[in-house]
Amino acid sequence: MDTKNSKTNIKKILPLGLLDKINRNQFGYKSLAIVFIIGLITFLLWASNRMGGNFQFYLVVAKVSALIGICLLSLTIFLSLRLHFMESLFGGLDKVYKAHHLIGQITMIVILLHPVFLIIRVFPNWILISTYLVPGLNIPYTYGIVSFFLLVILLIFTLVIKLPYKIWHLTHKFMGIVLILATWHALVAGRDVIQYPIVRAWVLMFALVGILSYLYMMFFYQLIGPRFNAEVKDVRTRGDITEIKFKTLKKKMNFHPGQFVFIKFLNLKKSFEIFPFSISSSNSEELIRISAKKSGDFTSYNLPKTNVGDKVYLYGPYGKFGEKYLFEKKKDMLWVAGGIGVTPFLSMLKYEDLSKNNKIDFIWSCKDEKDVIYDKEIKEIIKNKNDVNYRLWLSNDLGRLSAGDILQLFEVKENLTNKLIFICGPNQMMMEIANQFIKIGVKPRNIIFEDFNLI
Repeated sequence: MDTKNSKTNIKKILPLGLLDKINRNQFGYKSLAIVFIIGLITFLLWASNRMGGNFQFYLVVAKVSALIGICLLSLTIFLSLRLHFMESLFGGLDKVYKAHHLIGQITMIVILLHPVFLIIRVFPNWILISTYLVPGLNIPYTYGIVSFFLLVILLIFTLVIKLPYKIWHLTHKFMGIVLILATWHALVAGRDVIQYPIVRAWVLMFALVGILSYLYMMFFYQLIGPRFNAEVKDVRTRGDITEIKFKTLKKKMNFHPGQFVFIKFLNLKKSFEIFPFSISSSNSEELIRISAKKSGDFTSYNLPKTNVGDKVYLYGPYGKFGEKYLFEKKKDMLWVAGGIGVTPFLSMLKYEDLSKNNKIDFIWSCKDEKDVIYDKEIKEIIKNKNDVNYRLWLSNDLGRLSAGDILQLFEVKENLTNKLIFICGPNQMMMEIANQFIKIGVKPRNIIFEDFNLI
């Protein structure tokens, strides 16, 4: 048995990511606060209608967990809407998606309590137990049974199994069906929902928001979302990187440095999905540039087939990665890029603001020389910028980059706690370096990272 993989899978199912201080600070505390408030209000509404009734512990847990589960499931679907006010609340769309992931884990646990405590309550009455578990024996219960098993299957696919993006994205399209079945089950089998108007209104309000969110993302986002028509003007292959430049048609897309867009390639076969890419150009440039590493089926085999003249849809822009860089005038900064994670920094370097006087230490970590395709471009951008100190780190020669290496390289000994630290790269690298900085006294709120690992 592979113990390492088992521990990894358990971590994916359970919300153990909250053990990392950086996760708690970035999105964990806000997510837990929202879950607590929704859970508490749901319980109080239910309990206030049951005053004077007979409270049986197992039945209370079973009933309340079902009601809270529907509300939280609706919330997870709502968080997938890519709304800008949610970006502002969590500090970026990547954090919203992490909150979506975390609340999905909590939802799974909460909903699991419903059948478990129903079974415990009637055990060992196997006739009733089979009613709770076997579809078809009781039609109102069947809606809940199918909803529960479908949710378990989808969350296993989502959280545990490493799937190609296309299949992973397809599994998410069934979450709305889970919510619809669960809501209908509550309406036809849940006595409390049927008997108590306030409880029914509260649960149906969440369910309606979740179902409408599901329908919007399924059928309307690509039609009426923040879409810009664009045309491919240049395609280049640079090692493992496919670099594409677009020109928007009819209207210009204004974006901040460090933001990203979702792109739908209309001329590529089987490209019915949209994919996120960081923008590596400046808003002042005529063309929008993305740089994608060949790391999956789409980026390895489909994206390089893009041709000049192809039509695309750009959705966005999204992201808050460069926000503190834009508006923080006094704090010095440390930029840490890993591999293709250099792309948002390229956009940030090109941003001109004569009022900014920040000193920037910038390090780019790559495996070897063949990956260093933007080194000359970076040096060209900063040749007249005295406030940027740039270094290149080749991990095959120097080893894995650490916070200690960065401090030694830039001779940072004092005022580290007053710096803003920006990190973008592979997830493991970002988490390791972020936690290393926290251990030596950096406040989590001063660490900004872009973690758009959807799967």
